[in-house]
Amino acid sequence: MENTLVKQLAGHRKETREQAFESLRKYLTTRNFQNAKQSQFDKLWKGLYYSMWHCDKPIPQQSLAYSLGELHLLYLKGKNQQAFIRFSKAFWKVICIEWYRIDHHRLDKFLLLIRRCLHFQIKYLHECEWEQALVDDYINKVLKKIPLSGDRKVYNGIPFHIIDILLDEWVKVCYGEEEDEEDNEDDKEEEIKEAVSKTPLSDFISIFQELSSDTNNIKILRDKIKEDLLKDQRLRAWDVLQSPEDEQEAEEEEAEEWHGF
Repeated sequence: MENTLVKQLAGHRKETREQAFESLRKYLTTRNFQNAKQSQFDKLWKGLYYSMWHCDKPIPQQSLAYSLGELHLLYLKGKNQQAFIRFSKAFWKVICIEWYRIDHHRLDKFLLLIRRCLHFQIKYLHECEWEQALVDDYINKVLKKIPLSGDRKVYNGIPFHIIDILLDEWVKVCYGEEEDEEDNEDDKEEEIKEAVSKTPLSDFISIFQELSSDTNNIKILRDKIKEDLLKDQRLRAWDVLQSPEDEQEAEEEEAEEWHGF
């Protein structure tokens, strides 16, 4: 990506950023780019990464993170799902490669970028009505391939952050972010449960269950998954996971089942 466009995307002036994004959106939706090889998507995200690197004011950082994440939705038009997969994969690849170079002064804005990109990746799947083949591709070719692969080359902070934000972003996508103080809390929880029930959240939780049960993965990651995700009460309230009592009862019933002589 040209240095001029990178600097414009990171600029302080809103008008400059908007003009740069308009040019970027047109480029991303050209047939030549959408059908490009993975390496072209990787190069593009390397440039977008540096646009975030050079962005040094809170409001422009927030705006840039949102706009970069929203780019994933460009591939809803024409339902170019393979372009979405390559674009998503390129984001995680660049983040995982460059993470070791991020100093503590820049850490927060890149954590925000991860949150926004994960949000819009989930939103893309939601807008495609959770098409099973697409969900499987995203899980196997993107998440399990790079940030949630268990590979020791992936900095711990990346899967840790995904663990921390996944359920929050899932609710925002499938239920919404509106806060209404007059809403009955019980009614709201039932509505969230109903919304989540129409999504394949359990398929995503399975990724973490596999990671936590694989003793080849580092203990700190396995413990983080077990303590901060799999014990999250929301997963049981939404019937995504069984309660410990239900799991124990199921195990006892299985042990007592008679299989004949």
